[in-house]
Amino acid sequence: MEKPQICFLQETKCNSSTLETILSKAWPGCQSVAVDASGASGGLAIVWNSQALALSDFHASHNLIQAAFHIVGTNIHGNLSNVYFPQEAREKIALIHTLEALNFNRRYPLWIVVGDFNMITKLEEKIGGRNKLEQENTHFKDFIQNASLIDMHYCNGTSTWSNRRAGKHQIASKLDRFLISDNSIHLGGDFSAAILPHSGSDQWPIALQWQRPSNTTRRPFRFEEFWFTHPSLKDFVHSTWTSFSPPEGSKMFQFQQKLKHLKFCLKHWNRETLGNIFKVQHDLQTALADLQQETSTGGHTERTLEQEQYIHNQLEERRKQEEIYWKQKSRIDC
Repeated sequence: MEKPQICFLQETKCNSSTLETILSKAWPGCQSVAVDASGASGGLAIVWNSQALALSDFHASHNLIQAAFHIVGTNIHGNLSNVYFPQEAREKIALIHTLEALNFNRRYPLWIVVGDFNMITKLEEKIGGRNKLEQENTHFKDFIQNASLIDMHYCNGTSTWSNRRAGKHQIASKLDRFLISDNSIHLGGDFSAAILPHSGSDQWPIALQWQRPSNTTRRPFRFEEFWFTHPSLKDFVHSTWTSFSPPEGSKMFQFQQKLKHLKFCLKHWNRETLGNIFKVQHDLQTALADLQQETSTGGHTERTLEQEQYIHNQLEERRKQEEIYWKQKSRIDC
């Protein structure tokens, strides 16, 4: 996030030549496309690292910059939209219709829409002010759903705008957001969004990070059959699956998010409950050898007999788990 490959700017409040002068000092070598401000208001820009991204097929208006993009060195293409929604409800709905038309005619399945939407989709995205959703908010929510977009949740908060007041006079809302087409899940890796620190503005900048899959070979997740030998597994899977509420998005996206959450929890459960069965087996055998050494000199006691029986039972469970593990592995290797 400290060195972004692309930046989306709203309310630049300057023309293209002024922006280029600023960028030549702030980001040497970058490329940009911009819409001039009207007087001291408005202005849009997309700024990117040309060594990482190639942008083309630009479409621009006072409230929108649309472009196609290609990630250099990959076969990944998509569309980008930088938006700044107006204040008037009628104009907001008109811009939503424009985005709907762009969605219908866009060239690539992958679509990332980012900007200041000046709208919320539900009352939970707002603190203070009027406790009511306007007509344009409903249109906006329907657009997100109908276009199969994922409204990215921030990992460190909700509100991106505040009137900078306290107590009962405070109003804060999620006005800025990233919307990503739900087919992005097929690209692999993880998308995450965060709210960044601001310096005096009433709006916080936001950042989207895509942790793409590494080229290094990693052992893929595998559900181990020997996990079924533990009596708590079924209850754990059931409670983990039913208790997790995925982010809003298509049914396929929500299903994928629940699977990802279950995989993460199963890895943790395996470490905490079963551990490395081979290491556990080795530790048990060491403990049994130490116990037998103790009883060879001091004789058996009720305590040592109970301990010895417990270790034998644990070793038998681990041997069964190991047998299941090797049978499963031999089937996979074949």
